[in-house]
Amino acid sequence: MAIDDLADRPHDCELLLDQNLGRQAKDYDGLIRRHTQTLIGPAHTLLRPEFAQWREYSLQRRAHPQLQNLLITMGGVDQVNATGQVLDALTRCKLPLDLRITVVMGPTAPWLAQVHAQAIAMTRPTKVLVGVSNMAQLMADSDLCIGAAGGSAWERCALGLPTLILVLASNQESGAMALKSHDAAWVADDAQQLMTQMSALFNKKNQPAALRKMSQTAAKLVACNGVSQVAELLMAPHV
Repeated sequence: MAIDDLADRPHDCELLLDQNLGRQAKDYDGLIRRHTQTLIGPAHTLLRPEFAQWREYSLQRRAHPQLQNLLITMGGVDQVNATGQVLDALTRCKLPLDLRITVVMGPTAPWLAQVHAQAIAMTRPTKVLVGVSNMAQLMADSDLCIGAAGGSAWERCALGLPTLILVLASNQESGAMALKSHDAAWVADDAQQLMTQMSALFNKKNQPAALRKMSQTAAKLVACNGVSQVAELLMAPHV
């Protein structure tokens, strides 16, 4: 079995998995053997069991959307301090009075101390969590996420968590735009766009409807059974 997300190199395998949204089997023409079985798209995403455990709860609470809990997660290391850029952008938005903000970072993040200082200065209650082990629960209890592109996007989709993706690198653009084209995420290229989109969302009259629609669309992309699908194929007698 091979796992790929670029479709730019040959593979000698019996089973190939590419979780990318917008990817097609024909993208691997000439790169795999004719009899190779392909699993293409986020329906086959490999997620930890906790996301399946929290999926029903997460989707149920989004039947009546509200915007009180904002989650910010820009990757464990966040070398470019995107988290700090997001917090700075939020200080220039008219935030709901009852908004609570949760920031998640890794223990080796180089800007951790600065982010802690920014959190203290925020006009809305902001807590910084480091090295968490309950990411699915945090996502399920959040109403909106500002996050990076990448594998975590499928975790958010599985829980129907509406997301504004901040693109941090050129290799994230295609995945982010694929989600945007499916109405499964909003996308911002920089902090200025992020501020503009957040301000519009906070002040949107049909905000609940927009959150509900995105949640439903995103949840349809990832059903949390990718691991079992792959395991059954790997256990098949012909492998």
